[in-house]
Amino acid sequence: MIDLRAADDPRLLRPRLQVMAGVALLVFAALLGRLCQLQILEGAHYARRAEQNFVDVVPVDAPRGRIFASGGEPLATNRPTYSLHVTAWVRRPADPGRGAEATVTRREPMPDGVLDTLASLLDFADDEDRRRFLEKVRALVADEARGRYATRVRNNLSWEENARIQARLDDLAPWVDVRASDRRFYPVGEVAAFVTGHMGNVSSERLRRQDGTGYRPGDRVGHTGIERQWENYLRGRPGARPRVVDVRNREVEDPPKAAVASLPPYRDPIPGQDIHLTLELDLQQAAFDAFEGVLAGGLVAMDVRTGAILAMVSVPAIDPNLYEQPIPRAQWEAWTKSPLKPFIDKTVQEHFFPGSTYKVVSALTALQDPHFDPEREIECEGSVLYGGRRFRDTHAHGPMNLEQAIVQSCNVYFYTLAIEEILTLERMAKVARAFGLGERTGLGLNGEVRGRIPTEAFEARTGTYQRGVQLNSAIGQGNVKSTVLQIAVLYAAVANGGTVWTPYIVDRITTHDGRLVFETEPLAKPRPPVDPEDLARVRRGLYGVVNDERGTAYSERPRGIEVAGKTGTAQVGREEQKEGDAAIPGWEPTKDHAWFAAYAPAEDPQIVVVALVEHGGVGADAAAPIVMRVLEHRLGAVAATGTSRPAGVPPPLPGTRTPRGGS
Repeated sequence: MIDLRAADDPRLLRPRLQVMAGVALLVFAALLGRLCQLQILEGAHYARRAEQNFVDVVPVDAPRGRIFASGGEPLATNRPTYSLHVTAWVRRPADPGRGAEATVTRREPMPDGVLDTLASLLDFADDEDRRRFLEKVRALVADEARGRYATRVRNNLSWEENARIQARLDDLAPWVDVRASDRRFYPVGEVAAFVTGHMGNVSSERLRRQDGTGYRPGDRVGHTGIERQWENYLRGRPGARPRVVDVRNREVEDPPKAAVASLPPYRDPIPGQDIHLTLELDLQQAAFDAFEGVLAGGLVAMDVRTGAILAMVSVPAIDPNLYEQPIPRAQWEAWTKSPLKPFIDKTVQEHFFPGSTYKVVSALTALQDPHFDPEREIECEGSVLYGGRRFRDTHAHGPMNLEQAIVQSCNVYFYTLAIEEILTLERMAKVARAFGLGERTGLGLNGEVRGRIPTEAFEARTGTYQRGVQLNSAIGQGNVKSTVLQIAVLYAAVANGGTVWTPYIVDRITTHDGRLVFETEPLAKPRPPVDPEDLARVRRGLYGVVNDERGTAYSERPRGIEVAGKTGTAQVGREEQKEGDAAIPGWEPTKDHAWFAAYAPAEDPQIVVVALVEHGGVGADAAAPIVMRVLEHRLGAVAATGTSRPAGVPPPLPGTRTPRGGS
């Protein structure tokens, strides 16, 4: 039995004390080593971590490059505004009482109450706009990896919205921040809408690619027009502004000197580069005004000597400023369902039957046949019978040679050449493609379509080739399709003697302070294999269209300038309206498309203008007056006196016309 009252033997306790002392020494050595590691080896690292508790780096948007017309008039600029940013997962000190001195932090998501309060302070376009906003923020809350960065969730806050948010910022911080930014502004609105294009939020697909572009969620990028095509030049490079913030992520007005000294350097944003167009704003405005009362159509004016685009109009158009604010769902659906297709650029994004404007291709094709006699007269009785089908003309023209067939737009003449195999699909296709039809022109704007020039192989794709389509193709019908811009390139080449220019609309690019970055040089395509004498013969016919009293556009000739051109009335092949067509007064999809292509002055051409009026009817009635107004404006001709023929009234028959400007 052990006596507990007996004294311990020191010899037995000494080993225990030695062990305990050794353990204590090891513990203190470990603590000392860790302290050295924290203070000496990793001191800088933890100092930076501590600084991050009160240092915030705010991205500074770079001013977007501006877009100017040829005379220096602004087409797209920037205006100051405010944008709303949300950090769905904020870093907060684990011990809020220590404030900026706390080094231990945790991430906290935005509470539902904060989101509800924020939504109550904003003005939404409709319930759908509110729903999309809430979904965007909740998606950030659900994704901590994305939510830990400040994300722009709403642009262009109104003064009232900003004031309401600032008044409730104590309840919204640190998850909500309002920052100064810019909004895009288009001074001429819908006048140049399809040229400038509009802005929109960067897509999720583009963010996923992250191909070195550095876009962030909520960034605005060009969606159409010049804004999209030249995005890389316009966007610039964002900067960074460091700031000292408190525990609620609000900027400290008078920060400590030590905190300021620890801030990373300020990085200046690099402004985007300015785009200077060849577009003449006064001519663009005149062309837009000339379409007053027209529901849908397009116009291109081009310099025949260089290929520079001088005016480019498509109606209807949507004011690009509207895209800077939320658009109500009902309005968006109305635009989407409209048969007028306000999202489609009628000059390049849609192709049409060119109608009789295509007859210059047919005429040049016939002139290449060594057995063809352009002076031979073909009797036009108003129609021809071929393959058991009657191909009709507008009326009986009588005896026609090539020049008069162009002047009076005689279909039977070209039908006959197609029947005689002077005009075959392959021959016409060769000439058409040499003049730029059936392929993109190279302008590269708004997703330009190729058009279509049929060949025998194309026509036989579903079975046996029927030669009757050859007759339709000879007058620009059948499967012949072209854009307004392609017809402008064609007529510019006819006017200038055979040079097919690659059209361009960007004249030069400069930095924000005016230093030249890029300048466009006119680029000609390979010259078509056409005899200059043949072109001269066709030009005489085009001159007669406007200046011969039998010409189809004689009634529209202006006073003071001589114009050469060609009318076109393209059948659409619809006999009945579809449901919803009648909802738009004046919109008759069963009516033909109206064309007019012209250049002036006729003897020394400077400008070509081509206009299309969708379902406008007769080319001389609907399209020619538009082109003449543009030419008169550009060349300074004196407008004709008296009242012009009202829209919808057909022109008088050849030989009974009264010229607008007198003889």
